[in-house]
Amino acid sequence: MATEGGHKVIDFLESVPADRWSTVHFPGCRYGELYSNVAESFNSWIKKERYLPIRNLVDSIRVKIMDMIVVKREKVSEWVGKICPKMEKKLHDSYQESRSWVVMPSEYGIFEVHSEPAVTVDLVGRTCSCRKWQQDGFPCCHAVGVITSFGKEPSDYVDPYFYTETYCASYSHSINSIPTLWMSRNSNDEEIILPPLSKKPPGRPKTCRIPSRGEKVSQIRCGRCHKLGNHNKSTCKEAM
Repeated sequence: MATEGGHKVIDFLESVPADRWSTVHFPGCRYGELYSNVAESFNSWIKKERYLPIRNLVDSIRVKIMDMIVVKREKVSEWVGKICPKMEKKLHDSYQESRSWVVMPSEYGIFEVHSEPAVTVDLVGRTCSCRKWQQDGFPCCHAVGVITSFGKEPSDYVDPYFYTETYCASYSHSINSIPTLWMSRNSNDEEIILPPLSKKPPGRPKTCRIPSRGEKVSQIRCGRCHKLGNHNKSTCKEAM
């Protein structure tokens, strides 16, 4: 960033505390989530509704959220594990990755994992020298290797943020329905709020969300250039 932006970027970064833009110095826990496009995700979710008039737009968003809460609540009622299924799979993948590593005890609760590179894991303090456990609140592959090597359950070392009951509590509240039976249907021209005047920008407006840096994006094979990527035959720009 400093190479491309020069002194302007350097002066900006020096004026902003490191914990505001650096994950390493962030004092809290990010739980493995890092997004820079929350607004784009929301716009993609309401891709069709966002072209409606403001009153219909607000009501459509209310209905979508109301339906989403019910769907999520029914989904979580089928879970039987202590943590969410996605996190259970992540623990399983970490276990598979750590099976070939050698774990050596150093002192009470502290272990040295002979991986590449070697790291130190503290089960009591729930830390790892790779710092992923501290940043995410979720045991890294090194910590999972230590936990499973002593016959313990990795899910017992997961932050409550990833518990099934926490997920369930997130959708425990409901949005009340709003009947339109008693709403007035008489319209007055003086009460109509017109949209603000705006100039349409050149080009075709973008409707797809731009992925965040480091986000895993599913790849498809293009039917035109036959390369893996996030484009298809109609959007391919490869020279043939």
